[in-house]
Amino acid sequence: PMMRRNVISDCLYGIFCFCFVRNGLAEDNQISSCLCDGISIGHRDNENLVRDNDVLRSGKVGILFRPERGEGFTAQGNRFENNRIIDSGADDGVGIDIQGVTASNIFLKNIVKETRGPASRIGIRLGEQSGPNELTDNAIEGYNIPVQDLRKA
Repeated sequence: PMMRRNVISDCLYGIFCFCFVRNGLAEDNQISSCLCDGISIGHRDNENLVRDNDVLRSGKVGILFRPERGEGFTAQGNRFENNRIIDSGADDGVGIDIQGVTASNIFLKNIVKETRGPASRIGIRLGEQSGPNELTDNAIEGYNIPVQDLRKA
């Protein structure tokens, strides 16, 4: 699939990848005021490029990697580049939440920003079962916890 220059707002989910979304492109989309997640990705959604999107004021999480059923079912090999994730969730919101055994995804030069105050908010959360994911040159600002790595707990 190719999703370019769309305006997505005031809905339950912005972009929801479901079951075998592969080699897709989501580029230059404006995603705002979603009740749940701006972008949700999971069930074998692999090798997608998500770049230059604005994900604003998501109700729960800006970008969610769902836990799915375990290894082999989570999203892998995706690249998230030059996205702007701003003001995600309530006081306990998360900008990017990587759940389950999700691994092998790249997050490069994204801006993950909270402008409403840190409260209990988390910029990027790596779930306790998550595998290696590359976080490179991301700007994370305004959060109580910029990067929470639950794998160390």
